[in-house]
Amino acid sequence: MSEIKISVIIPTYNHGKFLEEAIRSVHELNDDRIEIIIVDDGSSELESQQISKELQLQGYSVFIRENAGVAASRNFGIRKAKGKYIIPLDADNRILPPYIKEGLQILESNPELAVVFGDAQIFGEKGGTWENHAVQLDEIIFENYIDNCTIFRKEAWESVNGYDENAPFHTREDWFFWLALLDKGWKFHYLKAFCFEYRFLQNSKVRTRYSLLKNRLIINEYIYPTQMRLITNFLAKGELNANQLKEIKAKLSSQLAHYHFISGSIIKGYSYLFTSISNGLPIKKFLSLGLGWPVRRIKYG
Repeated sequence: MSEIKISVIIPTYNHGKFLEEAIRSVHELNDDRIEIIIVDDGSSELESQQISKELQLQGYSVFIRENAGVAASRNFGIRKAKGKYIIPLDADNRILPPYIKEGLQILESNPELAVVFGDAQIFGEKGGTWENHAVQLDEIIFENYIDNCTIFRKEAWESVNGYDENAPFHTREDWFFWLALLDKGWKFHYLKAFCFEYRFLQNSKVRTRYSLLKNRLIINEYIYPTQMRLITNFLAKGELNANQLKEIKAKLSSQLAHYHFISGSIIKGYSYLFTSISNGLPIKKFLSLGLGWPVRRIKYG
C-alpha cells in the first residue's frame, strides 16, 4: 500500500444521508495515497447516528464527538490525519479529480503555496457553476469567495493553529482561515478547473444563519480588528498601496455603520461612519448612510 499523501476530512452533522455520495466520490479517484477521516459532530438525527456507526463497523475512520461546530470538527480530523496535504469535504458535497491530479503536483512543486482552490459544479436544489478567480487581497479581505473545499498543506494549517474555534457563530470559518494564512505570508493558487461538486440547499443552516442581519453584524465586528491589522501589514509589505488601504478601510467601516444603523446602534454606527469618511468615503455615500437611516426609520416605522 502506498504512503498516505492526502487526507480527506469529512465533518458531518445530521447529513448522514449524503455521506455515501461524498465517500464514493473519493473512492472514484482510485488513488490509494488518500485516506478518509469522518468526524460526526454530535449528530442528533437517528438516521445520521446509525449511518456513522455503520461506517465505523465497515472499517472507516469515523470519530463521533459532542457537537462543537465545523471548525472544531475539521481541526480534530486534521490532527488525526496522516497526509501531508488536506482536503476538507463537506458531507453533502462531492470531490472531483483535479485536486488530486493537478493540485497535488502544484503544491509539491511550489513550497511557498499553502492552498490550491478551484471551481465548482452546483447541483441539488439548483444547478449551475461557481467559477472563481485568483486571490485579490482587496476582495478577500472584504468578503470570502473561496469555498472550504480546497487542497492545502497541513504545515500551513499548523502555522496558524488551525481553524478559529472562538468565532461567535459556526460560520465563515473558512474565511477566517484564509485570512490567517495570508497574514502568515502563505500564497494561494487558483486552479481553473471544476474541482468539486457543491450541493445547493436553500435552507442550509449556514446560509440561514449568516442571512440574519444581527448575525452578520456580530461576525463582521468579530473579524474587523483582524481585517484592519491585515491591510496595515499588507501595506508594509508592499502588497497593497496607500490608496487601496484607505479604500478598504472605508468600505469595511461603512458596511459596519450600515449594519449598526439598521440594528439601532446609532452611536456605533456613526463611529464607523466617521472612520469611513476619514478614509475617503464619498460624501454622497456618507450622506446616504448618515442621513438616510433616520428617514427610513420614520417612513417605515
